[in-house]
Amino acid sequence: MGFMDPRQQTLLLVFSGLLGLVVGSFLNVCIFRLPRNCMSIVKPRSRCPKCLTWIAWYDNLPVVSWTLLGGKCRHCKNPISIRYTLVELLTGLLFLYAGYRALYAAGTPGWQQGVRFAVEAWFLSALIVSTFIDLEFRILPDEITLSGVVIGLAASVAFPFLQSALPSMIREEHLAALTASALGAVVGGGSIYLVGILGKWVFRKEAMGFGDVKYMAMVGAVLGWRGVLLTFMIACLCGSIFGIGKLIATRRMGYVPFGPFLSVGALTMLFFTPEVNRMLDAYLAMNQRLLGR
Repeated sequence: MGFMDPRQQTLLLVFSGLLGLVVGSFLNVCIFRLPRNCMSIVKPRSRCPKCLTWIAWYDNLPVVSWTLLGGKCRHCKNPISIRYTLVELLTGLLFLYAGYRALYAAGTPGWQQGVRFAVEAWFLSALIVSTFIDLEFRILPDEITLSGVVIGLAASVAFPFLQSALPSMIREEHLAALTASALGAVVGGGSIYLVGILGKWVFRKEAMGFGDVKYMAMVGAVLGWRGVLLTFMIACLCGSIFGIGKLIATRRMGYVPFGPFLSVGALTMLFFTPEVNRMLDAYLAMNQRLLGR
């Protein structure tokens, strides 16, 4: 977007962050309502979870209202979880970074960067909702994962540049992108499914839920087969570090949902693929030197 002057770029960058705050407020609604199946995510409007009083628009401004009210309901004075504000801030920061990437990407047409930002914004929203629902309810909702597979496939076939690694044997780029996305979905879901079967055989209990399978299929549809495999590797590394730390601190392992770690891996591959590739290449080169000795 080199045709924009710095003021326009700054304005759009601020807008992307503010958009994230607003979307984060809606994601809170999804996080609360989707796993409970209590009402539509569109209506009715939000209300206090304690006294059930409808929340006025001026008490529902992202971050600002919670801060001004001291984290309490205006009517019943009961505390409102800080999670709502954390989700809004997290979404705002991630949208801000996605906007930064879109605005300052060199050598890419502006319309492509707009499309990439829109797809990344949707994907980030799906990761956030899934993560917080999995943390609280230990489920990954089909409304997010299954629709995510469809959206990932559709976005890839409509905008082939979203897929970084297209199969060279297919010349038509839209078909090549669809193939890459579908292969990513199969590899993502299939890898988790195989790990679940192996874990159940070794530990005699469920190691991976089918929700994780569908979740990784969604991630693979967006990131492709290589991106989803590296997502899984990063998730395993983060999960192992967390599990060891928890075992040392509490002397017990207990159940740890794997979805949040998959989200960390997917977020890493979405934003930092070149850095991950360089680290992987450096690691392989170091091993080759050591083995060569």
